[in-house]
Amino acid sequence: MTPPADPTSAPPPDSPPHRSPVARLMGDRAAVGFLLILVATVFFSANNNLAKESYRHGVSVDTVLVGRSWILVPLLCLWFAARRTWPAVPRGMAGWLAFGAVLFSVNGWSLLSAFDRMSVSLSILVFYLFPFIVGLLAAALRIEPLRPVMAVGLVVAFAGLYLALDTGGELHPMGVTLALVSALAISGNILVSAKLMRHGMSPVAVAFWMVLGSAVFYSGSLVASGGFRWPDAAAGWAALAGTIVFICAAFVMFYAALNFLREARTALVMNLEPIFTIVMAVALFGEAFGTTQWLGAALVVLAIFGVALAGRKA
Repeated sequence: MTPPADPTSAPPPDSPPHRSPVARLMGDRAAVGFLLILVATVFFSANNNLAKESYRHGVSVDTVLVGRSWILVPLLCLWFAARRTWPAVPRGMAGWLAFGAVLFSVNGWSLLSAFDRMSVSLSILVFYLFPFIVGLLAAALRIEPLRPVMAVGLVVAFAGLYLALDTGGELHPMGVTLALVSALAISGNILVSAKLMRHGMSPVAVAFWMVLGSAVFYSGSLVASGGFRWPDAAAGWAALAGTIVFICAAFVMFYAALNFLREARTALVMNLEPIFTIVMAVALFGEAFGTTQWLGAALVVLAIFGVALAGRKA
């Protein structure tokens, strides 16, 4: 039996009810969204570094890609099942969706392949040219004019890359090429995805079909490459499991954050990924990063944030 409340202990009528810190946080939707996307960004960065570590123990790029894509597919299915919806494709958009899925697949394969040939830090810096490539492509296709801030950001980012990629002869040309191909592919994918969403598809529905298409693409690539290549040591198994767990958790948190934040704010926080990835690579795996490279990395990140912030104010 619940004891009666003590009237003398009740707060005054005009005083706000006491809420725990957790309750206050959950009541602030923006705070919840920022927390989710921040954790997702850390998880994406951890996935980048763990993929590299798994390669050191004999795991192939295709093994990582197939493992994570075929776990992401049922997770996204559960997402739609919980909401009793279906990721329908708008009429006339199937071809664009297939093209976007190919670009999404090329992006994932190229970036992880770059990790196999070059440091994660440098690969991510080259890959993060994609915000500027999106702007250039949008201008070339007359989707959006090229703003002066985008042009300035591109120059600053290239200057930063020039400094960051000064590795004293250790740079791998194919690694740079693959990271650049990945940046081009995700740029095209972003433009195609935006077109699909303008026709009524939700971000999660677009992601589902992209991931499903990439799962089929990667499975074919796996067969062509001779099948799975498993780790040769316990550390390799831990890294492989970690990259799959972190990428899946990151995707779930990323799309959960979209329920609390607008896409622009979500993308702005995601620009922290290069910082987290580089710090993890240096701290955990001892990747070489000198003063000049840190300066270059800082210029790239500042350019990304500058363009993103200017876009929010425009």
